[in-house]
Amino acid sequence: MVMRYRKLGQTDVEIGIVGLGAEYLERASKDTVISVVNVAMDAGVNYIDLFMASPDVRDNFGIALRNKRHKVMVAGHIGSGFGNDQYYRTRDRVECRRFFVDLLQRLRTDYIDVLMLHYVDEVSDYRDVFGSGGLLELAQMFQKEGKVRFIGLSSHRVPTALQAVNSGSIDVLMFPVNPVFDMLPGEMRLDEIKLDEVYDEAKLTRAKPVLERLELYHVCKLKSVGIVAMKPYAAGRLFALGNPSAMVLTPVQCLSYALAQPGVCTVVPGCKNAAEMKAALSYLTASVEARDFSEISKHPVWRLVGSCMYCNHCLPCPFGIDIGTVTRLIDAADYGVTDEVVAEYESLTAKASDCTECGICLENCPFGVNIVLNMTRARDVFGV
Repeated sequence: MVMRYRKLGQTDVEIGIVGLGAEYLERASKDTVISVVNVAMDAGVNYIDLFMASPDVRDNFGIALRNKRHKVMVAGHIGSGFGNDQYYRTRDRVECRRFFVDLLQRLRTDYIDVLMLHYVDEVSDYRDVFGSGGLLELAQMFQKEGKVRFIGLSSHRVPTALQAVNSGSIDVLMFPVNPVFDMLPGEMRLDEIKLDEVYDEAKLTRAKPVLERLELYHVCKLKSVGIVAMKPYAAGRLFALGNPSAMVLTPVQCLSYALAQPGVCTVVPGCKNAAEMKAALSYLTASVEARDFSEISKHPVWRLVGSCMYCNHCLPCPFGIDIGTVTRLIDAADYGVTDEVVAEYESLTAKASDCTECGICLENCPFGVNIVLNMTRARDVFGV
């Protein structure tokens, strides 16, 4: 198994095309984190994204990277906080500074390779982050102090991401890249789409997101802003029988799709154990046939809006509900209420019945999920 490398945008750094997204390791044991990191780095992985601010996962990665820190690029996030045992977003500079210093200390390092301006989707939030006194200025200060090598942005929306790329202020863009979002045939290029063609409603629905996202990817390529492709599996939705297109894709096909898009330097699949890391790394030895994803173009357009990605960007919940986990379990229950699903739900400290429908999560969710309805579904199925 030989890792292949791509230059990270306009930087002088070469990163492996398969990286590691750490979000599913937040509550994993120390041994699990160490095993995943060892499997990844033994295969040549040298890019790890660690957006979470919870102390345990940072400590575990600090231990896992002991004597290996110099071999890997670590992407940390500014604007991600942790309190009352929950993730939350923050734009408070004092808090952000505290969590950044905490990250350095727990990782036992004196610098972060890529500091991501965390989860900037809305126009108003962009103005706050990039405006005078915003988090961009704080990140640039850390960079001048030698504590940060490169500055990036994580976003889920094309207009905001495109604005950031065009600003010239970021080196790296972290963005979701998968067939759920794009529905782009394997070899199609932007210049192959005829803009003056008369589309019927179905074609127009399909063409618009393809054009918008391809524009973003091509602008990143043009301006040498490296794309780190997150959520390549669409939270596992691409593997599920009964998914909207009736297509079941493999991890290899998903990574192949993301790596085929313009500007993508690496893909950071979320892996919750060593077996899932190995499944992602199997892309490196897969045949051309195994990597082929072009058949997805024969199936109906995916409609992601309303589908939970289990990313927990909807938090914090004032009542401590782990919304992503509850939704994942109720979605799993659609395929069968197993003892394992029930046991995991019962182990949660806060249940769906604790939801008061306050609406805070609805405002935070980047995917338009009807979270209140999902909590009702969970109460009906699990009885609490």
